[in-house]
Amino acid sequence: MLVGMDAFQHADFIRRRDLVAIGEDQAIRQQLRHGRLVRVAPGSFVEQGTWQSLDALARHRMAVLATARRLRTPVVFSHHAAAALHGIRMLGNWPSTVDVTLERASGGRSDGWLRRHCTGLDDVDVVVLGDLTVTSPAQTVVDLARMLPFADAVVTMDSALHRKRTGGALTTRAAILDRCAAAEGKRGWRRAQLAADFSTDLSDSPEESHSRVQIHLAGFPVPTLQETFVDAEGFVAQTDFYWREFDHAGECDGRGKYRDPAYLRGRTPVDVVIAEKNRENRLRRLVRGMSRWEPADLYPPSRMVNILLRAGLPRSRG
Repeated sequence: MLVGMDAFQHADFIRRRDLVAIGEDQAIRQQLRHGRLVRVAPGSFVEQGTWQSLDALARHRMAVLATARRLRTPVVFSHHAAAALHGIRMLGNWPSTVDVTLERASGGRSDGWLRRHCTGLDDVDVVVLGDLTVTSPAQTVVDLARMLPFADAVVTMDSALHRKRTGGALTTRAAILDRCAAAEGKRGWRRAQLAADFSTDLSDSPEESHSRVQIHLAGFPVPTLQETFVDAEGFVAQTDFYWREFDHAGECDGRGKYRDPAYLRGRTPVDVVIAEKNRENRLRRLVRGMSRWEPADLYPPSRMVNILLRAGLPRSRG
């Protein structure tokens, strides 16, 4: 079940045709000019405050739903559009256009708002979300993996497989591998297969998935994911990465959790920082070594590589 789909399907879009009907067309131009409205699709707007409250995934989902309202012919929402509707996280930026897949003979060109993939619908796995036809989660991540770099492909697959997701994982590794097999011989299918083989349901964030890719590409030993530690007082902690042979833990933490109300749960950012520091101190007593890095340390990858090298972890290639 798609989390939040009903809320977005009933989002308060302001439609130009409604304002024109009551003689308020001029109001659109004024509010756009003063930044009080944001155009999310031709003829559809939302208030600036609503737009600012959304993350990049939710913004793209809103653009998809606004676009769906103006289409007059059936389409299958796919690629990035399907990822947004399913709640699949991405590593890179979301596009400004909405992806749809059509029959080969349908014709039509992409424009500033719609990106048409006229590749046919034979053997394309679809599901229905509300009143929209969308490629299934497994189909979606394989379609994306065929066109994205390896790290991006792994991030999308890990997101769809994430077992701690509210409501459970969106798909299974077997389903993804099935969709890879169905794409055999098509452009990018080998890249999708490699990403599927590397994917896991244990990554809790795109940053963790990206870190795992860089650890692999840099030639470091394969870490255990989500290793659990318990001390004599019953303190329990899980680490993003753990190299058992070296008794070394690694964690990638962004700053977003110090601002996210869902993570704060009524606490102040200072409270969270102190709690995290106490957790780290107790964890460090249970392991020989520990490394931490931020998502920014993945750009360029040499920054994270140097962090792990300085910690004494070996690599098989330079």
